[in-house]
Amino acid sequence: MKLHHIREFLVLSQVKNYNVAAEHLFMSQPTLSRHIKEMESELGVSLFDRSTRRVELTESGAFLVPYAKRIVSAEDQFMEGLANRRKAAERG
Repeated sequence: MKLHHIREFLVLSQVKNYNVAAEHLFMSQPTLSRHIKEMESELGVSLFDRSTRRVELTESGAFLVPYAKRIVSAEDQFMEGLANRRKAAERG
């Protein structure tokens, strides 16, 4: 699973609308839809129930949310720590 797909999943799970999520993510709606379908295919479960206007998390999607948040948080913390190490190394 790709990290940016996990981030996209989290945005969509919050706003519950593909067009709005795509705007927040500065991407096209078809690209976002494709990424979510790739995640669902990889995981072997549906993450969202889709209707014409809104999407709702499935049970599996809701189960994924806290894990996705931890994955994203860990990556953010790592990147921040790495940046701090670089700055410290540059100062000598």
